[in-house]
Amino acid sequence: MAKRKDPKRASAGSFADDMNSNVADYRTFSGTADERDRDVTRPLRISENTDLRRSSVPEEGGYGSYSDRMSISDGQFDWQLTSNNDVLGASTDAGSGNFEQFAGLDQDVIFQAVVFIEDAYKYRSICHRVDPKILRFYRSYLSTWVNIIHVTVIAVLHLLAFLEYPSSLTWTSDIRDRGERITLPCGVTESIELICLLLLLADTFIRSYFMGWSYFKGHRWLVVSVFILSMSLVDWMVSVTLGCQEYIRFRRILRPFFILQNSSLMKKTINCLRRTLPEVASVLLLLFLHLFMFTLFGMLLFPKATDTDSSDDIITNNTNPNQTSDTSIASTEGQEYFKTLLQAFMSLLVLLTTANNPDVMMPAYRQNRFFAMFFIIFLGIGLYCFMNMLTAVIYNRFRGYFLNSMQGSHFRRKLGVRAAFEILRRRKSAFRHQSSISTISVGVGHSVVKSIVDQINVSKNVKKALQQALKRRQPAIYAATDFQTLFEELNQEEAVRERPEIRWFSDYPKIVAIQKILIHRYFFYFECSMAFINVILISVQLQLQYDRSLTSSHSTLRVINFCFIIYYVIEQCLKLWAMGWRRYVSEREHIFEAVITIALAIGETVNAIEYGIPVYGNNIHGKLMLWNIIRIINILIMIRLLRVIPHIQAMSIIASTIIDLVKNMKAFAGILIVFYYSFAIMGMELFHDAIKYHGNSTQNGSVLPYECGSYQQLDYWANNFDDFAASVVVLWDIMVVNNWHVFLAAYAKATSYWSYIYFIIWWLLSVVIVLNLFTALILENFIIKWDKNVLASRERSGTAELEEANNLISLHQMFRDSLKEPAENELLVELTNHNYLMLDR
Repeated sequence: MAKRKDPKRASAGSFADDMNSNVADYRTFSGTADERDRDVTRPLRISENTDLRRSSVPEEGGYGSYSDRMSISDGQFDWQLTSNNDVLGASTDAGSGNFEQFAGLDQDVIFQAVVFIEDAYKYRSICHRVDPKILRFYRSYLSTWVNIIHVTVIAVLHLLAFLEYPSSLTWTSDIRDRGERITLPCGVTESIELICLLLLLADTFIRSYFMGWSYFKGHRWLVVSVFILSMSLVDWMVSVTLGCQEYIRFRRILRPFFILQNSSLMKKTINCLRRTLPEVASVLLLLFLHLFMFTLFGMLLFPKATDTDSSDDIITNNTNPNQTSDTSIASTEGQEYFKTLLQAFMSLLVLLTTANNPDVMMPAYRQNRFFAMFFIIFLGIGLYCFMNMLTAVIYNRFRGYFLNSMQGSHFRRKLGVRAAFEILRRRKSAFRHQSSISTISVGVGHSVVKSIVDQINVSKNVKKALQQALKRRQPAIYAATDFQTLFEELNQEEAVRERPEIRWFSDYPKIVAIQKILIHRYFFYFECSMAFINVILISVQLQLQYDRSLTSSHSTLRVINFCFIIYYVIEQCLKLWAMGWRRYVSEREHIFEAVITIALAIGETVNAIEYGIPVYGNNIHGKLMLWNIIRIINILIMIRLLRVIPHIQAMSIIASTIIDLVKNMKAFAGILIVFYYSFAIMGMELFHDAIKYHGNSTQNGSVLPYECGSYQQLDYWANNFDDFAASVVVLWDIMVVNNWHVFLAAYAKATSYWSYIYFIIWWLLSVVIVLNLFTALILENFIIKWDKNVLASRERSGTAELEEANNLISLHQMFRDSLKEPAENELLVELTNHNYLMLDR
């Protein structure tokens, strides 16, 4: 067959252009667009009488041009193999090797493998459609800019709560001088909300289309999303009809669902909480029995006063003023805290959080010291046994259920990588079986893998690790194990930093000796000692001469700091010279020291220019600029002392754990935000305008004082549920549990005792469950880091290994060592059950 030249194909570019690689031997499909977009899993058929024609002389440089092609025809389609060598030659020939690697593969197949690898990297399900056109839209749908739009829509939808009626647009939330609210016209926030809801509804339908109807039916989050969006649209229509002035809007309580749905880690955390609730409920039941029993004991020990008791107390007091009866003692305590069963129960519940300790026991303890035993025993059992037992249960279940969840994510990653391998291998197998070229290997070639790595959208660290792994090992053909091993680099979430070598002045032995002194650990100890001395001197001067130290240009403190800053500058210059620029800036610790030192030098230079050197010139007092600069310099000196933290093992572990918490806070902070948002909306709808200010009460012209310790006497007027922002602050105050009984009493008095249920549920969810879950994360993170450090110390590892043990870790990394590798048959069975991936068997 004569060689065919298609100008349209040449202008559009070949497969090699689309793949953006330097591989020479590609096979491109020149059929129609509809034919190219058929199911990518259909085997490529080449008849046995295929005509392979050798190309002309290859281009210089080893790569054939688009005109140097061999045409393969089976009478129906026209297939091409670009070549610069004789593909029918020996197996060692480069052209033959590349032909074997790409034979049977086209752009759609490799693109599908790319999408599967990206799914694996993001721990996504691969149970989506695999048609070429749909895959391109699917990849665009999962792109960064679409995700930014999605997150922005969810954020705007939730931020509307600050602008909706009743708006939070006032300078203060104090009901006494709050003034008129800035209220937007009806339809402004509602229009924005409608757009957000419609976009979220479209997103749900698009996701359902990509994943398929069967996936939608089995995926509860998508089903619930459609239900919530439908309810929200109906409630929206009701709001617009009523003129946008109603407090109760059910759709606002449901909004946080979209925050949960947008994060896989949040969904895992919610599932963990849901599965932990049975065990937590058993401990809470014991805690409730403990509270109830002590409530009854308290009411029996401290009965409220009666008329008979009062008469007896008068007779007793008149007989012996120095003696007080047990009835009087009990009546005082009972009247204040154990008057009714509900009041006694709530008093002990608040005592369990220590918010009213020791106030609740003082009336009885003032009269008889033995009554303290009742409260001590109650707190000892409830606070130090049951509450800590709750933490232990939540930690144990958190680790177990989260480990199972991470195992599922690990399986999805392995499945995505194996799916990419199988689609490539089986297409090559079908090509070899249906052609007469039996020498083609059915494994995945190195050039194919390189092409996939070049195309996948992953982080720079991961792509760099994959490219380096490809350079280290270059097998001609990748088997399943080799392919999986290569893409283990997807776990490389943090960049591996390599320290440059120290620049030694080898020609000058004395200079080398000075370098060794400056980089020795004993010199570091000396640096830390100087920093400690500087901070101690600052502390002494602030204690002895606080005013003069901060306002005088010739104070002792300024002289001390001036000398130490000169030392710091010289110290950093010497270290920079000894290590060399590249080694110096390769460590964050040195960068931190350099920035602080430069800032100190600039501050002291400005001081010297404006007010002179501390030991010369006139003494200047009271300048605001001088005062500010001296304060900043002292603060920077104290911050500089933090450089010792990485060199103390326990402190280093604690510091890295705290940084890890910030890194992994997204999921847990998201859960807390969901609870805050829902309860703030609910509280606003239940208790809006419940607290009212009527001015100070007067009697006979004199102002009556408020009850001591009450909401009014403590001036808590700004803490209310009258708008969304104020509601969030009240929930925060209750979560801290300091004086939370003040809010309980105020809203119970303003509404009814049923309000206790709202506040107790909030305390249970926020303090008992979510914060204990956060404690479990801290424990797990700390234990992992501590074990790694202990292991590195026992093996007498170097500084690099110890620093690696303290590297930041994600939630997936936290559980990775405990994960089990899925069996090969499990992966293949899952691929076989794929609804759209029809692999040849």
